[in-house]
Amino acid sequence: MDGEKLGDGSKGAMSLTERACYPYVAGKRWLLGLVDTVGYQLVTFIISCHFCLKGTTLGLVGQAGLPFAQKVLKLSAQESQRYGIVAAFPWSIKPLVGMISDVLPIAGYNKRYYCFISSILGAGAITYLAAMPLDSSSALTYVAAMVLINLQVSVVDLLTEGKYTETMARVPEASSDIVSFVWLTVSWGGLLATAISFFVLQTEKYHVMFWCALPFSLQAVFTSFFGLLPEVKLAVSKLDLDLLTKHRDMFLMGTFMGCLSVALAVTQLATENMYVEFGVTLGVASVLSVSMFFFMEKRLAKATLFLFLTNTVSVSFGSAMQYWFTVDETCNPGGPHFDYLFFTVYTSVIAQVFNALGIYLFNVYLSKFRMRSALIVSALISSTASLGDFAMVMRWNLRWGIPDRWFYLIGDTILEPIVLMMAFMPSTVLISKMCPKNMEATTFAILASFSNLGGALSSSFGVFAMQAAGIKTDVESGQCDFSNLPWLIVVCGMCLPLVAVPLTFVLIPDIDMSDNLKEEEGLPEPGGDKAGEKTPLIKKE
Repeated sequence: MDGEKLGDGSKGAMSLTERACYPYVAGKRWLLGLVDTVGYQLVTFIISCHFCLKGTTLGLVGQAGLPFAQKVLKLSAQESQRYGIVAAFPWSIKPLVGMISDVLPIAGYNKRYYCFISSILGAGAITYLAAMPLDSSSALTYVAAMVLINLQVSVVDLLTEGKYTETMARVPEASSDIVSFVWLTVSWGGLLATAISFFVLQTEKYHVMFWCALPFSLQAVFTSFFGLLPEVKLAVSKLDLDLLTKHRDMFLMGTFMGCLSVALAVTQLATENMYVEFGVTLGVASVLSVSMFFFMEKRLAKATLFLFLTNTVSVSFGSAMQYWFTVDETCNPGGPHFDYLFFTVYTSVIAQVFNALGIYLFNVYLSKFRMRSALIVSALISSTASLGDFAMVMRWNLRWGIPDRWFYLIGDTILEPIVLMMAFMPSTVLISKMCPKNMEATTFAILASFSNLGGALSSSFGVFAMQAAGIKTDVESGQCDFSNLPWLIVVCGMCLPLVAVPLTFVLIPDIDMSDNLKEEEGLPEPGGDKAGEKTPLIKKE
């Protein structure tokens, strides 16, 4: 692009004032160059989606979640995690939503009114949570509202991503600038949400968090209705049967994944029988693991299966840990008893900084590894990341003379974001190398849904694990039991992530992290397709 890249340009011999103003001047020049290249409408809608919705709205709603669950709804850790699975299911049906918007325009537009309708629902849900007096009997309506909020953000995010990905294909020289701008807007939105939370959480009026989120959600109603997302109006609004037929397999896969997501969510609401939940979760995981080989090209399916399985078997028991850290003396005698301000605000700011450090360390060290080695190292890193939690639950830090807050800051807030980011990055690199040419956006949407479903299944297995371990967190009565939490950390947090090690040798090609694989070059897989053959995302008849 003609505008200069962020940070480009020689500062030369500048005065102290000019040097101080240089980041602002360079940033403004870069942003204006981006506007000139891709248009002000797309830049504005990226701000609307990623800064206002994905960064600020989700940040505020997310930071209100734990105090709302404990103090207002009086949920146990298992209930909180179960309802979280239901609330997040819209993220697992993104491919289905994308296909519907592509084949069924509304009033001549494939994107505008889908964003508009979902934004009305999301803003309405936030208004309800802010205005209505909720209590322990309001859990289901709270979950329904959270589903609508996640539906708004996921739909607008998906359709915005489709538009800027299309722009990146049309103007490839602007690709890095668009990606950087998206990342920056989400980060700035998250930081704003953290700053707002700092003041609101001190008042203990947790519904105010939703009032603060409302304008950031509501603005998307107007930006979508007035067409700030660039889109050409179609002459006729009707079901596009030709497109539907052409991408039949993709549509079937999206529909299939959507049905399984709904089945998993309904199970969380319909029963608290741990064995029924376990059976349904195991069935969904098994069916998904097999079905991807019917819809996807073999090599991409194997990489997807690796990421899906490693995500799923890393059983999540995050709610149990959150409650152990934050409940009072009655529920957890001798525990750390962190306040929400420390646990969600202070640590969030520090973790964001060390996330970036994790990316830097990956680029400097792990990026030089072969793919299999990098994924094995990332599995080992993920496993060791739980050592800090184990030491704290065993109260070893107090024996060592380290106060709870300092030990938590060093372990969970500083070291864990670094190691988790270093574990996450090799997976991202793997997918980028496996994406078929000209199908990158579609591939990432589908793989993101598999990842989201893997996370939901991990949480569902985690509910079973908490129940099997006898974890009790009745914060209202104070009847709690964390005695088996150390074993939960050892089995689910430290041992199960190591399943990735043998899977690496079965499902991952032995390629170099620095290999620049092109679709037409094929992948060095013994017995696979010949080099030079095309590798479409979806199998052809």
